[in-house]
Amino acid sequence: MNRKFHVAIGFLIILALLTLQTPRISTAQEKAVEYTLGVVLPYTGDLGEYGKGFKEGIDLAVEQMNAQLAAAKRPITFKVASQDTAGTPDGAAKAIQTVVQTSGAQVVVGPLSTGEVLGAKQFADQNKIVIIAPASTGMAGAIKDDYIFRVMNPPDNFAGQAFEGIAETRGYKNIVILNVDDPFGNGLVKIFQDRFKGGEISAVKYAKDAADLSSEVTKVSAEVARLSAAGSTAFFCACFLGDAQKVLKLAAVDANMGKVDWLGVENLYRPEMLANPDEAKFLASVKFTVVSASSTANPNTQPFIDAFKKKYNKEPGPFTNYAYDAANIAMLSIIFAGNNGEAVQKIVPFIADHYIGTQVQTYLDENGDQAVATFSIYRVKADGSGFEEIGTYDGSSGKVTFTTK
Repeated sequence: MNRKFHVAIGFLIILALLTLQTPRISTAQEKAVEYTLGVVLPYTGDLGEYGKGFKEGIDLAVEQMNAQLAAAKRPITFKVASQDTAGTPDGAAKAIQTVVQTSGAQVVVGPLSTGEVLGAKQFADQNKIVIIAPASTGMAGAIKDDYIFRVMNPPDNFAGQAFEGIAETRGYKNIVILNVDDPFGNGLVKIFQDRFKGGEISAVKYAKDAADLSSEVTKVSAEVARLSAAGSTAFFCACFLGDAQKVLKLAAVDANMGKVDWLGVENLYRPEMLANPDEAKFLASVKFTVVSASSTANPNTQPFIDAFKKKYNKEPGPFTNYAYDAANIAMLSIIFAGNNGEAVQKIVPFIADHYIGTQVQTYLDENGDQAVATFSIYRVKADGSGFEEIGTYDGSSGKVTFTTK
């Protein structure tokens, strides 16, 4: 077995192949089968770079699976049928419909954001199409007995608890929030509001894909000044990366925004946030702190990175490994159940619960969402040169532990 595939995958493949093999028919007599794996991701729009990286991870997983099946002399192959969601709910609805109707795929990897997933949900549920979503975390997608499985990134109830733990430990009395007005941003804010035990929370929303955020930053600045007069206050940016960069440029020259600590969501744990030296120093001065899924390596981590670099001559992008893992779960489920969405829906929890990925152990809750949540807490270094880990969050206990506050 190729070392790029771990023991758990090997066990599942062997079990699946034994299940498929009919004793009275030799391997040589078996009819060749080609399965189509649907892929719907944002290749354009603000999330386009993430979507392109996810697609590369999926293509690598399909290439490796085909090689393993060929080595096992199984007449099974996979191909990909892909469509661009443009990062919108309507785009996701159109993309999944196009993929299914033109290719016959019954299992789809993607979309990326919770808004996109919800856009595709009605068609998926009505037509019994399984969605394996690698990165959606918004609580609006946490629904029992549907055809959506969010297999790698845990839902935002864990992140909300982690941020509340940070706020409590640091003694913030008030929080000013800027959040994207979509299921992800609104859902995370509600979770945090419901848990926060301090004083006042003031939330300012902004429209997804907004070209200019100056009016929103002005509102946030005024709220920071107002609440800071009443006690220790922090600013929480529940924003997408491109939007956060717009906010940062405005905040760095604002009279109030540099006087409070900053918190940020997972996708802001990116070197792009520190690309401008002056802005990086600003983020260091406000102790910019983010929560992100722990990047603890396991025996599957480096083989994935090596294979990705060999294929694409570059490092994998953020969360690309989640798409790679989601594709493997999807394909293993199809090997068990065939290209039948109703059957695949029943087998995905079994496959996922026995799958050890490139970074995390998958285990699904009653909503079909990842139930294992271990986060690292990062802060911008004092010189602005990068992020440093200053603590952890354990979803099993709900506790935040700081090594440095």
